[in-house]
Amino acid sequence: MVYVDLFATSQEDPVTRIRRFSLIAVLTAILLALGLPALAASPMTISDSVTDPDGWLSSADRSTIESATSRAASSGKPVKVVVVANFSGTDANSWCQQTVERSSLTNGTVVYVIAYDQRRDAACSYNGPSGTSLQSAVRASEAQLTPNPLTSSAVANGVNAFVNTLVSGTSNSGSSSTNSSYSSNPGATDDDGSSLISLSVMFLLLVGGVIAIAIAVARSSRRNRLAAQQAAQVDAESAARAAQEANRQLLSADEQVRTATDELNYARAQFGLNSTDEFARAIEAGKAAVSRGFSAQAQMNSATAPAEQLRLATAIMQDLGANMNPLSTIQASFATKRAEQASLPERIAEARERLAEELTDLERAKSELASISTLYPAQMLASLQDNPEQAAALLTSARTALDTAEASAPTDRAHAASALDTALRALTMANHQTDAIFSAKSDLDAIRDRLVSAISSISSDITDVNELNTDPAVFNPLVADAHAAIAEAQAALANTGDPLAALEHLRMSEATLDAALEPLRTKEEAYEKARTAAEAQISLAESAVSQAERYVQGRRGAIDLDLRSTLNNAETALSTARRSLEDDPEAASTHAMNARALADSVMATPIQNFGGSWGQPTTGNGSYTGSSLGDFLLWSTLFSNSGSRHHDDFDPFHSGSSSSGSGWSFASGGGSDWGSSSSSSDWGSGGWSSASGSF
Repeated sequence: MVYVDLFATSQEDPVTRIRRFSLIAVLTAILLALGLPALAASPMTISDSVTDPDGWLSSADRSTIESATSRAASSGKPVKVVVVANFSGTDANSWCQQTVERSSLTNGTVVYVIAYDQRRDAACSYNGPSGTSLQSAVRASEAQLTPNPLTSSAVANGVNAFVNTLVSGTSNSGSSSTNSSYSSNPGATDDDGSSLISLSVMFLLLVGGVIAIAIAVARSSRRNRLAAQQAAQVDAESAARAAQEANRQLLSADEQVRTATDELNYARAQFGLNSTDEFARAIEAGKAAVSRGFSAQAQMNSATAPAEQLRLATAIMQDLGANMNPLSTIQASFATKRAEQASLPERIAEARERLAEELTDLERAKSELASISTLYPAQMLASLQDNPEQAAALLTSARTALDTAEASAPTDRAHAASALDTALRALTMANHQTDAIFSAKSDLDAIRDRLVSAISSISSDITDVNELNTDPAVFNPLVADAHAAIAEAQAALANTGDPLAALEHLRMSEATLDAALEPLRTKEEAYEKARTAAEAQISLAESAVSQAERYVQGRRGAIDLDLRSTLNNAETALSTARRSLEDDPEAASTHAMNARALADSVMATPIQNFGGSWGQPTTGNGSYTGSSLGDFLLWSTLFSNSGSRHHDDFDPFHSGSSSSGSGWSFASGGGSDWGSSSSSSDWGSGGWSSASGSF
């Protein structure tokens, strides 16, 4: 029965047979290894004072034993020590005597042998000390050989005791020998009987090992059969689930194609034939995929092999995914268009509000440009001189487009939506023109630092272009523009160019390079790049908000509620940017740009004369705040030091997407961020918090 379990493997797969015979080989090797120590140490020839063929002794303990043997030799009683694992089934005394006979030793040399695994020892000598002396020395050594299993240090201590007892014993006599073991019997034991017992034990172990191997192999075979059955069951269940899912997707796809066919006629009437051609092609592709799916469905449901059923189900779902997903995308786009057209009146009204705000910002931008023209040379502001005219033209275009959208909305919603899109684009471009004026003062205050930082940042992008696998046809023009921007910035640093135009060129060029490189960068590189850009934006925003706070603090009596609200929105946006830096650097950049735009808007707002205090007449001292000396000192500080206390980094994303200060496009919502922590205190998140204790 055991033979059948071990070797009847013709019906098993090759992997199972290999595993089974590998197990047999490993266990057999273990059993043989257990028997090898009994044959490991035969009587040997010795010459050194310490013989340790297996290297069992540590170096320190070997040195201790060598010192003891040297001491014995100095006393005229040479001792040789042999340390082995066992005596190979030989009597310890016989083993010792055979070792002496094989070795060329001087008369009177004592040989002391220790078998550490067998826990036996013996001492013998030819024409050496008497048997009584050797017996006493052996007993003294055995008193130290108590650890079980025996240790190297214990053997060293035992040899020391052996030598000390031998040296202090009686003088030499005729030929004598003695042996001893670690048993309770102080005399010699029957080693032949012990050897027979050992062989019997080994035989029993060998038989037991074979039986254990047979049991292990039988259990392994049963486990393999159970594993195969479970795997087959799992495969069948997986195939059944896949077939069920394929049937469900096929029915859903058929229903979607029918719905899309009905929707196509409505879309043609609403958006025209040209706009729905792609929709029609997607419907035809979906119909063909559904037809192929129904053909494969019959084969799938009738398949008996789980693998074949799973293959067909997977093929059906892949075919449906390749053809139905584009159809779903087109349907979603038409749904979005319908929603946009349905909300046209509200969107047009919102755009008119934005137009009114941009017109107000335009007047403030004109005043701001006139103000900074008295502070900086005309060469430094050359790029801003035509910004008001360009913004005015864009706002006029936006007004015309809004009028067209409003007039066309009742009859031609598609035309109205297109006109509204034109108006929104014009408003965004006008906002970019006015924002450039509002941020000019903070840019010029630290223009050299910002130019140097921008040059360094765009140079890093150029390095990335050279290192990454880029397409020269795409990137060569971008790199050329980047080099031109760097040259323009270097000219501005040498006071031979327009610094604001150079800074704007650097920002736009880097933004374009970043957008082109983004797909080629790893997620980690993209995150680090976005984080660096966000940190630069936050640094710029912190400088602008700090300057706006000082500006408002010095003119509290002349600052109206709207301006205070704008400053509060700037602080809130900056706080949100700081909180978002780790999790979403791009959102942090957006919030920081909003904060900076709001702060610049505060700085660009003309101050009105409201008088010294509420309900009191104007003092007529001609000061904005009622304190001529304090106001003069504050203005002097702002104009001489603003922006110089912070190292402002390059702003690569400031390309017109920030708000003008009115609040309609802020990522922070244009109001207070209730229930979230600010930059200086944590008020909780959405409810009261309290703490209590007792003494």
